[in-house]
Amino acid sequence: MNWGGHLVVALTLAIALGLSSAPVGEPVALLWPDWVLLTLAYWCLAAPHRYGLTLAFVTGLLQDVTAATLLGLHALIYVLAMYVLIANHLRLRLMPLWMQSMVILGLAGLSVLLQFWVEGPATDLSANLWALVPAVTTALFWAPIFLCLRYLRLHFAIA
Repeated sequence: MNWGGHLVVALTLAIALGLSSAPVGEPVALLWPDWVLLTLAYWCLAAPHRYGLTLAFVTGLLQDVTAATLLGLHALIYVLAMYVLIANHLRLRLMPLWMQSMVILGLAGLSVLLQFWVEGPATDLSANLWALVPAVTTALFWAPIFLCLRYLRLHFAIA
């Protein structure tokens, strides 16, 4: 693979990090998906031999720095989620998009719950059902992100 492919992957992750740290209003923040999880999930499913747990860890650390959260929290969440995806990538790639969205929903839901579990004692978080709404929107955005990133992967001959 050429260096342009790695640059495209880095650029998509940079855009996802930018979207994740974008200042949005309170109503939109309740619906804002986890862009980094979506982008990492695509690249780890498309090329698990090239983009894996190291990329998830580094991107998670960058997410922690940009979001000013506990250092290592998103790194842990993304590494665990990508491990599940990479371990099952052959099965997941055969699933239709709606079924892959259900897997992403489960991973995003576990991500939110793990984040609440770790940050709960340090902050005043009221755990309610509204906290799981970003997991649902993350799953809803899986199909468009998948199709967009697949176009980029095919166009730039990545992996």
